[in-house]
Amino acid sequence: MSGLPSSPTPPDPPAPKNPRSHSGLIPALDGLRGIAILLVLFHHLTIYRPTEGVDQWIAVFPLLGWVGVDLFFVLSGFLITGLLIDARGGERFFSSFYARRTLRIFPLYYLVLFLALVVLPNFPAVHRVLVGPYPLPPLMPYWLYLTNFSIADRGLVHGLLDVAWSLAIEEQFYLLWPLVIWLCPPRLVGWLCAVIIAAEPLARWYGLSRGVDPLAVYVLPWFRLDGLATGALVAWVVRQGHLPSLSRWAPLTAVAGIAGFAAVVVASGDAWWWQPLIQKMGYSLIALIGAAALVRAVNQPADSLWPRLLSVGWLRAFGKYSYCLYLTHLAVMRATREYVFDPNRIDWLAASPWLGQSLFYIAVIVPSLAVAWVSWRAFEAPILALKARFPY
Repeated sequence: MSGLPSSPTPPDPPAPKNPRSHSGLIPALDGLRGIAILLVLFHHLTIYRPTEGVDQWIAVFPLLGWVGVDLFFVLSGFLITGLLIDARGGERFFSSFYARRTLRIFPLYYLVLFLALVVLPNFPAVHRVLVGPYPLPPLMPYWLYLTNFSIADRGLVHGLLDVAWSLAIEEQFYLLWPLVIWLCPPRLVGWLCAVIIAAEPLARWYGLSRGVDPLAVYVLPWFRLDGLATGALVAWVVRQGHLPSLSRWAPLTAVAGIAGFAAVVVASGDAWWWQPLIQKMGYSLIALIGAAALVRAVNQPADSLWPRLLSVGWLRAFGKYSYCLYLTHLAVMRATREYVFDPNRIDWLAASPWLGQSLFYIAVIVPSLAVAWVSWRAFEAPILALKARFPY
């Protein structure tokens, strides 16, 4: 058929406006993860709890660190959904995803569980200091990533492991979301995320009106999906090519979200996660703020201000070691307070409680980082190297 004209060579596809948006290696995302873990650390390590005056309002800022968990949800939704959309249709879609998640999550988690539930009870005095005075709750939910359901039933009683409620929500998300992405037509994924985002505040509102305990609203997955879905929606928008348009609105969205959340805090009277108005509206506003920060981190050039701020070495280090920090910082905090340094027991700090609090931050965060560094070098990184055996 040499008489037919040859097919013209198709032109190269245009380069994306921002190649960083499709890369899994964006330093700024480590910085966002670092902000999330620092928020959690400040929340848990703030032991000075003033109840009046200017100090009470100053304390609002570190105690607001519980929002770091919501930022983790947004990041997880974004990263996991992006991976799944990119891998959809591949032969190893499910096997590679679950193998790689298992290598990242299970080893350190079950090591901490073994130490806390098997080894530590053999040392009753230390166990009482690190875990607390309450009777041990049922242990099986910890092993099965059902900590959040157990907490909704019996409350927060384990001083070390109940922090794993958020890990349980993420693990439950990882279990079901790949099947959703596999079955849902790609063009509808964004609409599904939007429906979830809109439905979650209504679900919390309805649950609270029916007498559901605020703690259950805080830890049960069907009340906390908007953060994950917001991150997932951003991942979908990236792959639809609309990220630059979304990025233009991100600063205004962040300002509106912060103003809205501040109004909710003032109306609630404080900034704790169990306040009804914060549960009804605040969680969604936090997800919106986190998404705006994420969009700008992904879309802006690496040398622009926001990505550069997020890419500083010390902040990325906190992000890199965030998993171990999250699992172990409460043990370090309790041990430090009991055996090393408790500012409330030092007379000369009574007149300067914020000085004592600042010293306590340092006294806990430095050894916590050391534990996380050792864990990464000796335990986590060698296991993560095995992920190369499970490509998408």
